[in-house]
Amino acid sequence: MAYATAENLNFYAPEVYEGDTEDWDSELALAETDIKNKIEVQWYDKVKGNRDFDAAKLTGAQWTKATVYQTLVAYVLPKMSTFRVEDTFIEQIKFYQERLKDELDLQFALGIKYDDDSDGTVTDTETYKYAQDRLYR
Repeated sequence: MAYATAENLNFYAPEVYEGDTEDWDSELALAETDIKNKIEVQWYDKVKGNRDFDAAKLTGAQWTKATVYQTLVAYVLPKMSTFRVEDTFIEQIKFYQERLKDELDLQFALGIKYDDDSDGTVTDTETYKYAQDRLYR
């Protein structure tokens, strides 16, 4: 199941469907891959080590907002932007970058739901809280 759909994107940012409405499904798929990669690099590799990461064991609904924000930041808004002074899309990109960072931080702190034993159910012991509270430079 996809982490985010066109309906989710329309809920959080209906303006991307105004005017010449585009189909953003391929951008949503790219953003989902980005989110899976972020989870693998920022959490799994640090907590689980070099074991094989299986993104199918994640709970997709947990990452809907992050996927929508990543879609906007990396794919949709740059396509809509002229990248000129006073471009409102640049301001929106900055806004959604902050929302993405906040959402990832929140989900990592609440606990990443990862079905370690592949039984189709995520238990409390399979919810991994991970908060980075140290500043790395």
